[in-house]
Amino acid sequence: MADKLDQFTKRATQVLAHAEEEARSFDHPYVGTEHLLLGIVREGEGVGARALHALEVDEPRLRDAVTYVVGRGEQKTSGTLELVPCAKHALELAIEEARRLNGRAVGTEHLLIGLLLEEEGVAAGILAGLGVDLARAREQVTILTGGARLQNVRAVAERAVRGRQERGGGSESPETRSNVITVRVGDRDLAAIDALVESGIRTTRSDAASWLIGVGVNANRQLLERIYATIEQIRQLRADAQALAQETGADADETRD
Repeated sequence: MADKLDQFTKRATQVLAHAEEEARSFDHPYVGTEHLLLGIVREGEGVGARALHALEVDEPRLRDAVTYVVGRGEQKTSGTLELVPCAKHALELAIEEARRLNGRAVGTEHLLIGLLLEEEGVAAGILAGLGVDLARAREQVTILTGGARLQNVRAVAERAVRGRQERGGGSESPETRSNVITVRVGDRDLAAIDALVESGIRTTRSDAASWLIGVGVNANRQLLERIYATIEQIRQLRADAQALAQETGADADETRD
């Protein structure tokens, strides 16, 4: 297992350190799934801890449950504490869970799911007693991580729009007066478009591209209103000039007659 710790995030690694400290505080000569669970809650800021908090599992309540289920040891422990088989398996399941989600590093949320998937572990039993099952935990994790991904997608989209504005917008002329416009799409724009489609915010690349253009229009609404007003004045001046030219031409024809 030690050779796989480089796959863990900083917070997940901190959970493992907290788990060993928890085992020692209980005078247990091993690190079990219950200690890993306490480590997740004690870490406090990761997705795993926040998911448990949302599910109304706090540290005092969890610590009381662990004390009730496994009790305390009879003497202080020294030396390195080893993971029990269930705890090792839970970590393996956490790694598999992270790989299932596009090969991401193992975070505290994956550790939580791994503990629930290891149904033979003490942690899964304690969580079940507290009303937390795999489906509820996964749902909460999805909510928390989904919100973060949505913010990232929006940030990518905003950067793409700003990049287009800094480059002066699409340099190619419209091919038609319909809603089909040819523009030059850079790598950053395409990444934003694909992110919008992958996240489900937009359904197709065309839809995503239209949305990005709309975002740019909305962001510059005040400037565009001034441009529209100026264009309207130009159109009116053009119409007045054309009318004057027609009148001048008619007067000239009358003079020749």
